Amino acid sequence: MRFIHTADLHIGMKPDKDRVWGFSRADAVRTALSRLISRCNEEEIDLLLIAGDLFHRPPTVSELREADALFVRLNHTKVVLIAGNHDHLRPGCAYADFAFSPNVFFIDSAELAEVSFPQWNLVVHGFSYHSELLPEARLDGLRAPEDGKRHILLAHGGDASHVPFRLNELQKQGWDYVALGHLHKPGLTRDSRIAMPGSPEPLDHTETGRHGYFQGKLTTHDFELDWRNFSDFQYTDLSVKITPETTFSALEAWLDDHLKKDGSEAVNLTLKGFRDPELTFDPDLIRRLGFICEVRDLTEPDYPWEEWKTRPEHDLLARYIAALSDGSAAEEAVRKKALYYGIRALLSSERTAGSEVLR
Repeated sequence: MRFIHTADLHIGMKPDKDRVWGFSRADAVRTALSRLISRCNEEEIDLLLIAGDLFHRPPTVSELREADALFVRLNHTKVVLIAGNHDHLRPGCAYADFAFSPNVFFIDSAELAEVSFPQWNLVVHGFSYHSELLPEARLDGLRAPEDGKRHILLAHGGDASHVPFRLNELQKQGWDYVALGHLHKPGLTRDSRIAMPGSPEPLDHTETGRHGYFQGKLTTHDFELDWRNFSDFQYTDLSVKITPETTFSALEAWLDDHLKKDGSEAVNLTLKGFRDPELTFDPDLIRRLGFICEVRDLTEPDYPWEEWKTRPEHDLLARYIAALSDGSAAEEAVRKKALYYGIRALLSSERTAGSEVLR
């Protein structure tokens, strides 16, 4: 039996809708299920496991019909899915009452339920969310039946508010495979028997790195699991070292050389190092230079500390620096910020009064 394990497609979500690349991101999320269906047909997949949050919110009848129309395109693949915290079931909601095509098995129960596939000697177990939060450790204490069949657990969770679990306990429960969802970055145990595929498309700028799904093979005597890349887009962390000689135009030229221009990447930019005290980096202006999601300016002004040490003790600037030089390590970040704000104000005051400014 060959299977694909995916989760967290979040159909209906529109990432970065206020950015120039937002339309293409929304389109990629919208078409993810269709492209997965095509992969299933191309790879002759027997079973598609969807571990929750197929939709970004409880789906409408129209959205369910669209998804089911895609499932109908499957040549011979069976589908088992559960509802996660985002697309949880509510009394009278469209999800709870929708009749999927015969090849789709929606485990809508709030309690552990199962779907049997005698042709593969396989049973898939799972449960759906009936509320947005589910803080109970619902996976603790479960055991795979010892009946000669193969057993897969389909579950959605992994943090304190959404079915917390202990990985070492899950590994003792005897499942042939545990197909998880909820966390949007991939994770895998050493024996590959417990996996979290993450979202097949990155959904915000914090979801850096690869995005795809797991594809596996499960037989009586054999188990294989491989990663498959899926998304053509990636969020990336990019760090640039600034020096006191760096100008804004130099930064602009560097970014022009290093940012991809084909729309396949957007970066979280971090500026580090020491900058000219007269230079400030406007995050909004930097974001307009290309596919940049976030700008973190961690640079520090290159002040002439050694020269300032020679200023008279009664000098206001010297007294201010001395006053903020000592303190607890826990307060260091706050003291440093106050020190820089104060120095900038004092230097501005010196300029206004016509005094010499140290450089």
